[in-house]
Amino acid sequence: MWGTFIFIFAGMWTLQFLMTQWQVKQYKAKVNMLSSKKTGFLGTGYYKKRFGFGAVAILISDTEGFIKEAHVMRGLTIFAKFKEKPEWKGLSLEECRFYQGGKEKERFAVQNALELIIKEKASRDKEERVWIS
Repeated sequence: MWGTFIFIFAGMWTLQFLMTQWQVKQYKAKVNMLSSKKTGFLGTGYYKKRFGFGAVAILISDTEGFIKEAHVMRGLTIFAKFKEKPEWKGLSLEECRFYQGGKEKERFAVQNALELIIKEKASRDKEERVWIS
């Protein structure tokens, strides 16, 4: 009895580990593909509840501060995939902050990604303003 229980538990644990590795591999592949752009900024954000559905967002903005690409992965299982979100494309960073479209989870993930883009853009702008004599 206990041997069967331990065997099933170990099998489920191993399966969860392998599927998590598969999902991380998909995430890294998508980030690498999107980060191959020569100019602009990449931001990633997530929204995670203790139980229930979460969301991961990847945004690409140009140097002027407009969203060029937006991808969101939302779901509970490892079968969730990134989907392109055309409604975010073309919006400025400021417009994205106050955009009320889409699902709430997606908006939280996008807000986190926006914060990273804004921080990176500010640090790059600061570097460009440094004057060395």
